[in-house]
Amino acid sequence: MNVLTPPKQISFDFATIKEVVIRKWWIVPLTMLIGFSLMFWQESDLKTSPRYFSLTRTYEPIDESAPLSLVGINTDLISQFPNESNQVIFLQSEAIKEKILNSFTDELNLSVESNDNTFSLNTKTDGSGATGFSFKPSRKFSYTFSCSEPTEKNCAVAIDTYANELKKIRLTATKAGFQNSVALIDALLTSGIDIPVELKAQLNLQTNAFAQSIRLASGDIMMISESKEYGGEFIATVDTKTYLFGLIAGLIIGLLILTQVVVSDGNIRSKEKLITLFGYQNFLGEISKNPSKSSLQHLAAAIRGSAVSNISTNLRLVPVGSSIIDPVIENEFKTILGCEVTSSNPVEMLNADDLAPLTNWSFVFVVENHRSKISELRSAWMVVEKSGNEILGIALIN
Repeated sequence: MNVLTPPKQISFDFATIKEVVIRKWWIVPLTMLIGFSLMFWQESDLKTSPRYFSLTRTYEPIDESAPLSLVGINTDLISQFPNESNQVIFLQSEAIKEKILNSFTDELNLSVESNDNTFSLNTKTDGSGATGFSFKPSRKFSYTFSCSEPTEKNCAVAIDTYANELKKIRLTATKAGFQNSVALIDALLTSGIDIPVELKAQLNLQTNAFAQSIRLASGDIMMISESKEYGGEFIATVDTKTYLFGLIAGLIIGLLILTQVVVSDGNIRSKEKLITLFGYQNFLGEISKNPSKSSLQHLAAAIRGSAVSNISTNLRLVPVGSSIIDPVIENEFKTILGCEVTSSNPVEMLNADDLAPLTNWSFVFVVENHRSKISELRSAWMVVEKSGNEILGIALIN
């Protein structure tokens, strides 16, 4: 077989595959990591603004004057003091805000606003089909509390504390409104005006109703909605299937790349590779970087057997894939073979005079496993052979 002509059949060198996989295994986890990262980058809500969390709650106050209608009191005429709009002004004061914020060590932004519906529109259609409109006072109020902070940590507690302050203000205002009505009724009863017995009894009943309402008043408010918002550097959760797809895609691509690396690998990985490419008769043997006496004896015997004749043949050791040959190997060959043994520079550094054929001189290529390239060995073989020199074969250093 011509050693310069690659074999035409496809050969599966499992030693080469094993060695390449051992050295290039990181390609697969790297591509998997890239696939995972791409899915993470593609599907996540990545932002560059500062991270923040926002919590908003809306409360509706309980109308504690509504039960008074059971004793004939027009509850639309009862007003809290201060009224609902002014209660928010009290709540927005710096004193109350500072009182709440001082109980937290982290940075918080708190705000509150009221949404009032001071009247309602009623419609009525008469027998002729005409529609009439009327306006009626309305006592529908709601309060919206908002809080923002870098992370979801204190806003819920802060809004609860803020809402409790509103309860206190409403309780005071509700009792004050009821107390004003009680004072008016008491003034009527003690004014000396002739009041019918039935009306007087009604007023006394209403006075007692107000007294009980003052005792039962709580200022309670009820939460009717809550919303949360995350922004900034917060990263939305990516679906597990998306991550799995990225990992599988990366695995497939990594295996394809690794297969390509194995197929296109040009390094000498084993003696089987050398025998397959250059033939059994051209392979002299193998030794380690720190060869034993016996392995050197065996390689020297193979070199002697490959010589054209049994007469002493001088050797020129040519490194492939490295610049020098261990002097210990050179000296041992001199002792064992009893001939002149010299090591030369790599072929690419030799000139025409260096390659001039000499009588009783033969070349031996010394290749280093996992470092020497097949293309380098082919090129060196061609140059030495074409220059008319005798080539005994190839020695492999593991």
